[in-house]
Amino acid sequence: MLPTLPPELTRSERLKPLSAKPTGELVTIDKNVLTELYERLAETIAAVWRGNTRAAAVALERHCTTAIISSGTVPAACRSAN
Repeated sequence: MLPTLPPELTRSERLKPLSAKPTGELVTIDKNVLTELYERLAETIAAVWRGNTRAAAVALERHCTTAIISSGTVPAACRSAN
């Protein structure tokens, strides 16, 4: 049996949905600042996606390794994984 992994290696992250309600009060923001904010938001979303993908891959790898060690056979879910 493999040792248990720390939760930060298998936990997936979630971004909170936007919940701000429009107030009708308009503000002006520089176009370059707005562009950078959008780019940072996209980078954050991509980082969460990559982290979730890593967490799922680590969990699958541990599941497959444990199954192979304990039974000597490769489970079907592990055969299709690359």
